Amino acid sequence: MQEARKIEEIDLQEKMKQSYLDYSMSVIIGRAISDVRDGLKPVHRRILYAMWDMGLKHTQSYKKSARVVGDVLGKYHPHGDQSVYNAMVRMAQDFSLRYPLVDGQGNFGSLDGDSPAAMRYCVTGDTLVPTDQGNLPIGEISDGLESDIDLEVTNYQGDSVEAEKYFDSGYHETIKIKTEQDFELEGSKNHPILCWTREGEDDSKPSLKWKVAEEIEEGDIAVINRKNKVSGISDLDLSEYYPGNPDYKDIDLPEKMNNDLAFLLGAFVAEASFHQDKIMFDNQDLEFYNKIKETLFDQFEGIELYEREIQGDCKQFSVYHQRVVEFFKNIGFNETKSKGREIPFTILLSDQEILRQFLKGLFEGDGSVTHHVDKRHGGESIELVYNSSSKKLLKQLKTLLLNFGIVTTDYHKDGRKDCFKLLLTGYKNVKRFYKEIGFYSKEKQLKLEKIEDMENNGLSKTDYIPYLSDYLREKYDHYYLKNHNLDRYNRLERYKEKIFSIVDKHDQEFIEKLLDREYFFSEITEVKHTDEEKRVYSIRVNSGCHSFMANGFINHNTEARLTRIAEEMLYDLNKDTVDFRDNFDGSLKEPVVLPSKVPNLLINGGSGIAVGMATNIPPHNLGEVIDATIEHIENDSVCVEDLMKHLKGPDFPTGGRIVGREGIRKAYKTGKGKITLRAEVEVLRDQDRIVVDEIPYNVRKSKIVKQIAESVREKEIEGISDLRDESDREGLRIVIDLKRNVNPDVVLNKLYKKTRLEKTFGINNLAIVDEEPEVLDLKEIIDEFVEHRVEVVRRRTQYLLDKAESRLHILDGLLIALNDVDNVVELIQDSEDKQHASGKLMEEYDLSEDQSDAILKMRLQKLTGLEKDKLEDEHQSVSSDIEEYKEILSSRENVLEVIEDELAEVKSDYRDERRTTIEQSHEEIDEIDLIPDEEVVVSLTRDGYVKRTSLDEFRKQNRGGRGLISMTTKENDHLIQSIVTSTHQWLLAFTDKGRVYWLRAYRIPEYGRRSQGRPIVNILSKMDNDEEITTLMSIKSLEEDFDLLFATKKGKVKRTSLREFDNPRPSGIIAIKLASDDELIGVKPLEEDQDIVLLQSSGKLIRFDESELSITGRDTMGVKGIRLEEGEKVVDLEAVEEENELLPITSHGFGKRTRVKEFRRTHRAGKGIKAIKLGKRNGEPVAMASVREENDLFITIKEGNSIRISAQSVSTQSRNAMGVKLIDLREDDRVIDLEKI
Repeated sequence: MQEARKIEEIDLQEKMKQSYLDYSMSVIIGRAISDVRDGLKPVHRRILYAMWDMGLKHTQSYKKSARVVGDVLGKYHPHGDQSVYNAMVRMAQDFSLRYPLVDGQGNFGSLDGDSPAAMRYCVTGDTLVPTDQGNLPIGEISDGLESDIDLEVTNYQGDSVEAEKYFDSGYHETIKIKTEQDFELEGSKNHPILCWTREGEDDSKPSLKWKVAEEIEEGDIAVINRKNKVSGISDLDLSEYYPGNPDYKDIDLPEKMNNDLAFLLGAFVAEASFHQDKIMFDNQDLEFYNKIKETLFDQFEGIELYEREIQGDCKQFSVYHQRVVEFFKNIGFNETKSKGREIPFTILLSDQEILRQFLKGLFEGDGSVTHHVDKRHGGESIELVYNSSSKKLLKQLKTLLLNFGIVTTDYHKDGRKDCFKLLLTGYKNVKRFYKEIGFYSKEKQLKLEKIEDMENNGLSKTDYIPYLSDYLREKYDHYYLKNHNLDRYNRLERYKEKIFSIVDKHDQEFIEKLLDREYFFSEITEVKHTDEEKRVYSIRVNSGCHSFMANGFINHNTEARLTRIAEEMLYDLNKDTVDFRDNFDGSLKEPVVLPSKVPNLLINGGSGIAVGMATNIPPHNLGEVIDATIEHIENDSVCVEDLMKHLKGPDFPTGGRIVGREGIRKAYKTGKGKITLRAEVEVLRDQDRIVVDEIPYNVRKSKIVKQIAESVREKEIEGISDLRDESDREGLRIVIDLKRNVNPDVVLNKLYKKTRLEKTFGINNLAIVDEEPEVLDLKEIIDEFVEHRVEVVRRRTQYLLDKAESRLHILDGLLIALNDVDNVVELIQDSEDKQHASGKLMEEYDLSEDQSDAILKMRLQKLTGLEKDKLEDEHQSVSSDIEEYKEILSSRENVLEVIEDELAEVKSDYRDERRTTIEQSHEEIDEIDLIPDEEVVVSLTRDGYVKRTSLDEFRKQNRGGRGLISMTTKENDHLIQSIVTSTHQWLLAFTDKGRVYWLRAYRIPEYGRRSQGRPIVNILSKMDNDEEITTLMSIKSLEEDFDLLFATKKGKVKRTSLREFDNPRPSGIIAIKLASDDELIGVKPLEEDQDIVLLQSSGKLIRFDESELSITGRDTMGVKGIRLEEGEKVVDLEAVEEENELLPITSHGFGKRTRVKEFRRTHRAGKGIKAIKLGKRNGEPVAMASVREENDLFITIKEGNSIRISAQSVSTQSRNAMGVKLIDLREDDRVIDLEKI
């Protein structure tokens, strides 16, 4: 009886809801959102684990990306290979990840959005690759599945590069591609070929693009390389091809390949045939016939020929000598009918000169030349034809001719002769054939020579640059471009000067590259899926582009291995640190999460879109993240504000600037926020130019360039005269030239509004926590990472403890046996078998089974005293390890201490400087209480570059050292001032026009010691174009109760109340009136009861009471402070107390301390008295400071170094002394500033 089926009624709405929820969670957990612990999505984790399992560590050789992807697909991630490859590519891009986890070799994409290379290239074995060992079929380069090779090949730029690895990639389905000119290539479906296209985001400009075979369509344009820089073997040794039969008649054979033999082989391939073990050659041209006969006699001494006349006024000879016939077969002239003819392999192996002579003989035999005259139009042309029944021969011939820059047409059937015709047409191709190869016979050569009298004026129907004319006409809308065809190479070259007067510099470079590389662009006419598997091969090219030429096409691939920092995420996987689970089919295990010493979620960030939710976590600086993590470990109750003292904000791989901290603060507190990202821009006011050298994260450079161009074209942005992308291998550079008298700040503000030079980055710290998506604040992210590391370290330590205790147990047993070795040996000898002996040992010595087994396995050599000592040493070492492991496991604090030590080690190995600067927005000036107050050095150069650097980066050194680099300057720029201040203090910036501008020190962008800084005009945007900052001054508050003391180069001094400056204005205010031949040299705070000191260039100084200088308003010039002789100038000023010491420093780095009391007080406008003795050794005075022994000194030199020393280390000397060396200078360097700390 059939059992009744049970039907359960369910609510369809509820079922759909649950199914959708299940699907949503599977996407969230399994694909789109990173795990908070290791910062990885499943696909990224599987890629890293697969590479680790394959042994692809950073110290090992690269392996093909396809191999990695294959392992990931087959073992852990059964999805599409392209999705896995794309995930791996992103981990290799240094513009996507702040700290790349995959070390990619080859083309892994670009900041312009260029596609990465395909993961593998594989072509069939008959594909010809030009190398320095000849034109080799790729299948014959080596005979191993994977082997080292040492070849030179040609890359896509036409340069010679090294090929170092050969791969037999096995059997794969193939696709055959054929072009209009019958260039053919057959390879695997994902074999990449260089194409010429107008695809992509910037659809107006043609460009090179890699396309894999299965993406290529009929009508696509393949790039054919006709510039080959490598040549085959010279004087190829032929002795190894001598016949070995001793019965053959002893006829001399050529030892090496030579020009005459190559010419002979060319003629034989064209005209000779085999018949009953003899070679037969006939020809109507007696000149050619006799040349071949003479060459045979010359090359094969002792040879005899059988000659006869045959029908058609031909003469024929036959070669009967089997030693000669066999030799020809051995060097590649095969006994095949004309349809099976091919170029002898010894010719393919040989150099260009041998190829030249072979081709001359070949074309002399089966080639012809015709001179055409067009009587109607008055034109003339020359056409060469090669006839053959062998398609293989014609395919090889087309490739060989490319070695000489010659392109041929497609080969088509000639019905009258039952063969194929290959045409060589066009002025350039015929001219190259004439120059490089030529004919032997006078009649043919005379016809060919007519090319010399022709002009290269024609428009080739096939040899042109597609899309170029359309692009230039659309972009420039110029009558000349519209009325001339400029896509032919001859026209481009002829009219280049005129074209360059129209197009911008970027397009000039574009055209120059096209002319230099001279690609042939061939339309693809056939894409055939063979539906069969063929053996395919590839080579590894050791160059940045990884490209090589084969059958004229340009090919390439990528390879990969782990980066060193990625390995930090995988260490200890084999120590039971994390859980493993079954892979998709239960055949293998994979880690649920990686141990990860590195806080990857924060340092590399992550983004992803799931069902109903998305994550967008920015990357950060590793050193800052680790400092914040250690702060969290040491203080569990730490707040976000405390963490932000260490973690300043996101740090993007592409640099740029973050404007404002409020968005950062909000995101760190709540897990969500928005930040404004801007490009790093330099305004070159003296050149009317804006230069962009860093762009916001995840913005394509090409997109920015296009947006700017469109905004200018649409008149949305005015004032721009030219736009150029000057980016190269050295870095990104977008140049925006401005029209004269245009305010660059106005243009820049419009650029920020209209283009992606500014973008908003929305932060959403969504991550997987305990298999659930959660939005986390900064403290929670760090806390989850720390808890993960606590679990990892505990499990690892427990694993090591278990292993150590197990080993100690064995060692205990071994030592028991060795302490009673005689009895143990006797006991074993008296036992019937191993099992009996084991039982007796366990009973006699109270051992475990493991211990008794270890004793029985012990070799006799272990019974020596030396071996016993080793075991006792090991016992002691293992016991010590056990104590250490137990100590770690005894408390959470000990585990955290281990984690902290490991984090410090990671920081030491991988920390680097910030790439993204953070500046305050105007709205945040009042939020000074949120800015950490720390001592900094603010450095200023002559050209107005400024930066701040933590004072902690300048360790105190001994007097007389070289110092540390404090700023990198551009050519012809140099430091003029460095001041020590704090982030909370105000900076007063005085200009050469006597104006003063205000800003907080924290508004100066922070850079490392080796950085160049940023133009201060980008910060003080209201400065006039022709205004320069000459001196900086630091004060705590604008409300302080002191005056400002001014001094000029001509000896003028002025005293103005600080309260005159307590109303900061963005446009600045007048501070001092300056004569046209005078300049401000310094400003210092001045209080009552202080003395004023002026130091001048001849080594004198004047000291007078502050009461002699009256307070005046801002708009005054001041009065004479010191009387100067001709040629003298004031170099510095100070306000001093009598108990202090004065420390002058000279241009050559000499200085001394002298008590202020030694300088008698005089009256203002006096001559002054000697302050320091001068000579060639110490130079002239440049600065001074009022110091005490407890002070430090900060000395800055012109070329960018600074030294921090103790004032106490400088000896106290009299006024007449020269001083001692404070800093060691190079010959062409000099001190420019001195600051007291």
